[in-house]
Amino acid sequence: MTGKPGFLGKAGLFIWLAIFLFAGKVVAQDFQLQATVSESRIFTGEQFTLDVEVSGTSMRNVGLPVLPSIDGVRILSSTPSRSTSISIVNGRTTTSTTYTFNLIARDVGNHTIPPVRISIDGEEQTTNPINIEIVERGQLTEDGRRQRPDIYLEISVDETNPVPGQQIVASLNLFFRQGIEVTSFQPTAGWRTDGFWKEELQNVRQPQAETVIIDGVRYRTATLISYALFPSRSGQLTLSEFPLSVGIRTQPSRNDPFGSFFGSGTNQRRVSLESEPVTLNVTPLPAAENAVTMNAVGDLRVERRLSDTEVITGESIELITTIEGAGNIPLVRRPNFNLPDGLELYTPQESSNIERRGLTIRGEKTFTELMAARAPGTYIIPAERVAVFNPQTRRYSYTTLPELRFEALPAQTNQIAQVSLQSAQLQPVTGLAVWSNSTSVSVFSRIWFWLLLLLPAAALVVAFIKRKEMRRLETDVAFSRRYFAEERATEKCATARGLVEKNDAKEIYGTLHDALFTFVADRLTLPVAGISDKQLIEQASEKGLPHGLKEKTRHLLDKCATIRYAPTGSQEDFRKDILKTEELIAELKEKI
Repeated sequence: MTGKPGFLGKAGLFIWLAIFLFAGKVVAQDFQLQATVSESRIFTGEQFTLDVEVSGTSMRNVGLPVLPSIDGVRILSSTPSRSTSISIVNGRTTTSTTYTFNLIARDVGNHTIPPVRISIDGEEQTTNPINIEIVERGQLTEDGRRQRPDIYLEISVDETNPVPGQQIVASLNLFFRQGIEVTSFQPTAGWRTDGFWKEELQNVRQPQAETVIIDGVRYRTATLISYALFPSRSGQLTLSEFPLSVGIRTQPSRNDPFGSFFGSGTNQRRVSLESEPVTLNVTPLPAAENAVTMNAVGDLRVERRLSDTEVITGESIELITTIEGAGNIPLVRRPNFNLPDGLELYTPQESSNIERRGLTIRGEKTFTELMAARAPGTYIIPAERVAVFNPQTRRYSYTTLPELRFEALPAQTNQIAQVSLQSAQLQPVTGLAVWSNSTSVSVFSRIWFWLLLLLPAAALVVAFIKRKEMRRLETDVAFSRRYFAEERATEKCATARGLVEKNDAKEIYGTLHDALFTFVADRLTLPVAGISDKQLIEQASEKGLPHGLKEKTRHLLDKCATIRYAPTGSQEDFRKDILKTEELIAELKEKI
């Protein structure tokens, strides 16, 4: 047939074209995308999972899902785990890929997990939002019962209203129901204790579980780790959430028909837990009554003595002050005693010996002040009244240190030996005399003459400069700290290097942290005690520390603090981190 197509012909062509395009669209989007959570009602500190599942028959390229920030939830890892399954039904092959994110519930309330973006065959797709509810542990239900998860963490403290410098024992307690067996635990990085000096207490025994009844439910509980915390300032201070990874083993349900065939009758997995934050109200220390204070809090004894009672004028003598007992030994400051006039004072020294066993920090701290008498005579160091705050009685205990005295004897003069000259008889020289003419050279043209002439003057100049520097080191504390900062840091790095063979990761990273922290504080004349790593970095930045060095310093301090309380690594890792610390200290020396 010939001629123009009619209306029906055009309509039929359009219908066939629409069907073809729609079929192509169906083939192109032959997939299903959904997001689900393991629990929609979660307790604070409890782990739950977010699964993003993509399934279909014609998928060629599926990218990693992009997880947005979620209010009230901490994301354990932004990189999900992946599992893939393939099924064939009536000759039709279906592929399913599941991406799993591990999350920790934090803030109580109703929250929404926003849509998750994922690329499928080059096109961006999104999941539907998911509503979740985070409830507080122990919250009452409608029938009046308190709800608690099957396994959870708690931080308990033995004092909620301390004073600055008072020791607090913070214990990490794990609670788990009957039928759950804990096989291992590992603290993870991230526990912040800003405003506190932290010392991990060394427990000799392994954690022992005991049975307790909580709100009518039988639990097992064990104390995993204990810390000694010392507040460094007053006000409201918060211990952040403590993250912990726990390996558990559970018996399968009786209704599980496959429980006795797979996994030897047990389910093993690792879960991440977090404790709830704990807030403490730290009350200020009262003022001491006419006494020398040293920031000493606890059951501490103070003594002082002189290294000798007689010295030669100009020779050094030591004033030794010892503080020992149980308390905030690491934070005790050097006492400022009244010293008599006529003494040359040198840079004081300090040493400490701390024992961390049990639930109390014990030990001693010694301050040694070097001084020398300028003139002969009797020198009297007057009696002093010192104050130590007793947290049990909430009052100061006072100790009067008796006066000390020593005698500076005159310096002994060297007797000059006199040699008597005896007259010598001159005898004539007999024999053949040979005369020779020699050319004489003036002494002023000799180089050694001018060297000998200038040497005393140069020595006097050097001695004057050195003397001026020594006086400044003795009187200017800030200059002394900057002057000896590199030397102290180098010694600590050498100490850390000597610990490598012992595989003592805790001591190595503790020493490296101390070396870097003290170096920055000394170079910028910042306080060493009483400030956190974050405060040190902020104050260093305010004093002109470049951004790049600030970030490197913060990263290395965080790494040392983290590994110090969760020791890991090999000897090669230790050596690399020691070298990084030494190189960073050299860079900081050029900038601050």
